[in-house]
Amino acid sequence: MKLNRIQQEEVLSFAQQLIRVPGTSGNEGQVAPLVNQKMRELGYDQVQIDPYGSVIGVIKGSRPGPTLLFDGHMDVVPIREPEQWSCDPYGAVVVDGKLMGRGSADMKGSLAAMICAASYIDRAAFAGTIIVSASVAEELMPGRALEKILDTFTADAVVIGEPTDLRLGFTEKGRCTIAMNARGRVAHSSRPELGENAIYYAVNAIDRIKAAPLHSDSALGSEVIELVEIRSSPSPGNGTVPDQCWGLWECRLLPGESEQALLARLANCQKDAKWQDKISFTIETIDIACYTGKHLVGKDFLPGWKGDENSGIYRQMQAAIEKSGIPLIHWPIPYGCNALASCGLRGLPTVIFGPGNVECAHKPNEYLEVRDLWKATEVFGLAMELNGVYA
Repeated sequence: MKLNRIQQEEVLSFAQQLIRVPGTSGNEGQVAPLVNQKMRELGYDQVQIDPYGSVIGVIKGSRPGPTLLFDGHMDVVPIREPEQWSCDPYGAVVVDGKLMGRGSADMKGSLAAMICAASYIDRAAFAGTIIVSASVAEELMPGRALEKILDTFTADAVVIGEPTDLRLGFTEKGRCTIAMNARGRVAHSSRPELGENAIYYAVNAIDRIKAAPLHSDSALGSEVIELVEIRSSPSPGNGTVPDQCWGLWECRLLPGESEQALLARLANCQKDAKWQDKISFTIETIDIACYTGKHLVGKDFLPGWKGDENSGIYRQMQAAIEKSGIPLIHWPIPYGCNALASCGLRGLPTVIFGPGNVECAHKPNEYLEVRDLWKATEVFGLAMELNGVYA
């Protein structure tokens, strides 16, 4: 599929519309109507907004075949350094061929490309069903909104539209947040020997975890187990030896790591230490209030995954990329996204592909090359047209 000039202008214009409407996780209530309206204007066979606020559109082919789901998230991260932007973060202006603005790369560009591509393909030429979902809350809670979509819509394979710089993502680290709780005994700070300082137990536990060897993978590199927050109680602690200290670890895990194995590894780091029985580890639960009033709640453990190069969607996307005329480059994904649910949790064949460089995502002056936006639209369309060919 080759975009004509009118289609190029439509994709760019829609991406600009999306960027100009801010929407952090749980606050996508102004973005969703734009997506809903656009899908209806483009002639989708079915469009609905689910209870959590994700927008789902369906287009059916001319004959039976597999169901292929394309997913992109509507939410963006907040603007934290407005003074460092050279333009309005929500202006969506084009400067020297670059579409500027929060969410341009991550990932309203991909979302616009997917939504438009599905309407440009010849329905008489493809089999099965194409679903395009615009999901919520990915930035704070990857995967959980897509899980809800997959509870309603059965898919045979999934394409996630994150920024890959037009490379094909085939494997991804998992993610997890773990709470560490150290328990001591309260005492007056003038007589610390009468208490047990929970901070000291926590510091010793942290040192042991940081000294433990990290697992590594030939494609994904080293896992990440990083302390990102620590606090104690009572707080303020004036005059008191703290009896509680809590820390938060963020982890990026290699495929094959289970939550039970990870918790056991952290606990084993404390083996035979005098504070061993004072330290516990639990996987955090995330609760996000959606703009619809519903809550997305889930344990924050999403396993890593490796794609099957013999799967239909893997070969389908490879063929689409090659047919579009861009180099076929396979890329291990260094970040977490909704594919952790579709493949990591559900085992659905999944690939990740989209325009934009993730290195500029979440940063001031985020941008997307317009030519890459158009090329991604063509690749998505070609993959849709090939639906069923590689089943």
